[in-house]
Amino acid sequence: MRRKLSCALVFSAVAASLAAAPAAIAQPGPLPIIDGSYADEGPWAAMLERDGQQWCSGSIIDDTWVLTAEHCVDDDASYTVRVGEVDHRDGTYAKVTRVYTPSNGADIALLRLDRSVQATYSRLGAQPQEGDTEYVYGWGRDQNGTMQRYLKVAEMTIIDVGGGLIHAKRGDGLTNSGDSGGPVFVDGVQVGVHISGNKKDRSTHTSVASNRTWIRNTSGV
Repeated sequence: MRRKLSCALVFSAVAASLAAAPAAIAQPGPLPIIDGSYADEGPWAAMLERDGQQWCSGSIIDDTWVLTAEHCVDDDASYTVRVGEVDHRDGTYAKVTRVYTPSNGADIALLRLDRSVQATYSRLGAQPQEGDTEYVYGWGRDQNGTMQRYLKVAEMTIIDVGGGLIHAKRGDGLTNSGDSGGPVFVDGVQVGVHISGNKKDRSTHTSVASNRTWIRNTSGV
């Protein structure tokens, strides 16, 4: 009887100790994207639709030309755009009649529109420098995987430029899927086209300056 009583007392003590200990709190992991902020304006912004569904981002550089990423238009689907408004539902609608891509394999594309769209066109700039602050725009997915209705902007810092690419690290925001093709600005001019990111702390863009001759020869801009 004495042995059974001793075991019961030990069991009760352990149970009481566990009950008194604070429960472990699961710590949330990092979000796949930091939202940045909603853009106040984006008269040059173009939202790309694939078969009528929201798909990628881009910029209008002249009345019938939109600049985006090549991997956004690498199949035989039907493409349309909505241009000039932060709420893409209010943007000017146009159909894409032809897609142009460079022979050098860069992830960049020009879309020829079926009509003239009046907007404030994106001005294309020279190669940025390491340390520059960039602003990348897009209607991509948020941390919940939801494609955005309103244009967003992320402030990032350029950490490397070369090989036709621009690499940037996270600032107050970070790109996600659906932001591909979105314009990257430094000092008010477009220096890049967003193409990829690791959804943690880095993003990569195609350099506009590295493809400037092709853009000019194709679109006249």
